Amino acid sequence: MRDHTAASRMGMHDIAPSGRAIVVAVVAWSLAWKGASLWRAARNGSKPWFVTLLLTNTRGALDAVYLFGVDRRRRRDELEELAILELTGEPEQRGHDQET
Repeated sequence: MRDHTAASRMGMHDIAPSGRAIVVAVVAWSLAWKGASLWRAARNGSKPWFVTLLLTNTRGALDAVYLFGVDRRRRRDELEELAILELTGEPEQRGHDQET
């Protein structure tokens, strides 16, 4: 009779070298995207995105969406605001979202 528990416990040493290289590459790819997106979300103070990115594992797909979509749009808006303030000579407005 065959021991089914031994068959279910495969380790990295049971995988062919080419398979190990693929696993290592996928893990490195995922960690690089995860690290960059978490760092950027934390730096931007975006708690909902930080938690979402931390708890999901999409092999870098959602992380890339944040880095190239959401964060890039936010940076573009900030640069446009700075350019307008520079042209008009007005100081940056802080404290109130709308004029009173």
